[in-house]
Amino acid sequence: MVKILIAEDESILRNSLARKLSNYWSDSKIVAQAENGIDALDSLNRLKPDVAFLDIRMGGLTGIQVVQQATHHCHIVFVTAFDQYAIEAFEKGAIDYLLKPVTDARLIECIKRIQSRLSEIPADLQSLLAQFTSSGKIYLKHLKIQIGTKLWVVPTSEVISIQASGRYVKIVTGKREGLIRIPLKKLLENLDPDVFWQIHRSTVININYLRHVKNADGEQMEAIMRELSKSLQVSKGFSQQFRSTKIE
Repeated sequence: MVKILIAEDESILRNSLARKLSNYWSDSKIVAQAENGIDALDSLNRLKPDVAFLDIRMGGLTGIQVVQQATHHCHIVFVTAFDQYAIEAFEKGAIDYLLKPVTDARLIECIKRIQSRLSEIPADLQSLLAQFTSSGKIYLKHLKIQIGTKLWVVPTSEVISIQASGRYVKIVTGKREGLIRIPLKKLLENLDPDVFWQIHRSTVININYLRHVKNADGEQMEAIMRELSKSLQVSKGFSQQFRSTKIE
């Protein structure tokens, strides 16, 4: 029986992955489910699973940090919502990964690949991940946004603003608007802070599209954006980052 650990901070995705693994991998057993990196590291070292599915972005420790700190080595599959991160980091090192939302076809493919490697010693990912993470932060270059039944791949350079909308964020470009199911805070962690500035608890702008900022009523500051007809509110807590009233 193949022992599996699942570490994912979103309960719906965690339960869905557990259910699919049970359906498609009959001789496997899920020995633990963790909702944060600290619990994942403890379960990994204590229960010694054969395979671990680790979310890249978790509270406490990231999936990469879990692998780097673990004393037990097993076959690792990273689960991520950030395709650029996965492509540039994992494909370069032939590391298994799954993109959210995890499709049945992609999971089955992943299972088959892992099954073919179970008789082998798990790859030593620590040195590879250390080389990757020490080379500097990689920021997203593209975003996948949902518009109706279509999925669009949008360069981050074309994103004008990002606004939180419940469990989603709304991505606004000059040509279209669409949604991504991810918390604003988590997305912001993977965008270049020199380009994307948070101006409100629910709003982020691309300063390359910022025309100027102004005081609308003597106190309330607003950001005037190129290609947007409406101004965006700047809250007092974020207004200090604007040292002048105009950015060229």
